[in-house]
Amino acid sequence: MLNQASIKNKFLLLGKSIKLCEFTESHINNEYISWLNDPQVVKYSNQRFMHHDFNTCSAYEQSFKDSENLFLAIHLKDNNKFIGTMTVYYSSSYMVADLGLMIGNKSYWGKGIGQEVWQMMMTYLLEIKKIPKVTGGALSSNLGMVNIMKKTGMQLDSERVKSELVNDLPINTLYFAKFSIE
Repeated sequence: MLNQASIKNKFLLLGKSIKLCEFTESHINNEYISWLNDPQVVKYSNQRFMHHDFNTCSAYEQSFKDSENLFLAIHLKDNNKFIGTMTVYYSSSYMVADLGLMIGNKSYWGKGIGQEVWQMMMTYLLEIKKIPKVTGGALSSNLGMVNIMKKTGMQLDSERVKSELVNDLPINTLYFAKFSIE
């Protein structure tokens, strides 16, 4: 199933202010479900088209069990407060990891946590796991995510013009990449 470049194991990464650990069923609570059903939180995500409950969240969490992918919980390091999630969709065939991020607790938006998590995961994948390419995508109107990718040294890899509608307006999707140094 996983080759030598597996990104899984018992997963825990510690940063300056956050820690990343495996998302488990214990993370599925009313607060988490409310993030996924909050139009402001999922404004730029395909989650905006769905309604979530315990069953949909549990099914998503279970979908990672026997896969090459990671579903991670973002916790504050000092008090262990759960504030968001990160996904890593990994293809061992192509040796590419694609990142996704949601800071669900809006009181932590704009505090640099998203950038810290993103940079920490890119460093882990590129330098520790030696994955040759890490990617991420965002709608061009999602300035927070676009800025995170640019500030962490990713370069624009491609752009799909008018690929999605947000508030009935056509929006481009931007795809970014960072490559390992080898």
